[in-house]
Amino acid sequence: MNQSRRKFIKLSGAMGTGIAFSSLTGLALNSCGGQKIDKFGLGLYTLRDDLPKDPKAVLTEVAAAGYKQIESYEGPLGIFWGMGHTGFKKLMDDLGMTIVASHADINKDFETKAAQAAEIGMKYLLSPWLGPQKTLDDYKKAAETFNQKAEICKKNGIRFGYHNHDYTFIPLEGQMPQDILMSNTDPSLVDFELDIYWIVTAGQDPEA
Repeated sequence: MNQSRRKFIKLSGAMGTGIAFSSLTGLALNSCGGQKIDKFGLGLYTLRDDLPKDPKAVLTEVAAAGYKQIESYEGPLGIFWGMGHTGFKKLMDDLGMTIVASHADINKDFETKAAQAAEIGMKYLLSPWLGPQKTLDDYKKAAETFNQKAEICKKNGIRFGYHNHDYTFIPLEGQMPQDILMSNTDPSLVDFELDIYWIVTAGQDPEA
């Protein structure tokens, strides 16, 4: 592993442990060989205990901390936190941030979510949870569902992806479920957002 990748993984690990906002700016400046990261991003799910209480106030603090990009998630107020997609986009613009992606419930109103995401310039909608499946055939069925959802995203000009947990990196019937998902989805349609923490939790090597 080269030094840049090593630094990136260390930085990702630090972010995953919930280090304070105030220290992130320094990390951003010192990662990647001293080059400044201009568009530092945050997954809003890390703020899931506080965000639903007052989304606008929390997002204002996120912007003040220097974040420029966010990945939302579908909480009790939806992907756009009760503001509607255009209202949420206006808040992002006012705060100088961009919503790049969001985790979403892909089994409810997905066509509407895809259309709204595209309308405000988002790039990705992601399935954040599949749940452990009983058989490899179940994972193959899930892969087909992903292909179908990805077609909806494609029609709207955005991308579809899956965010892993540990269970797809735990062998089942002698195979890795993650491999089943990747080999049975169309790579021109479906992306995978790999979560390093969950790969390690499953006892696997993220680099491998």
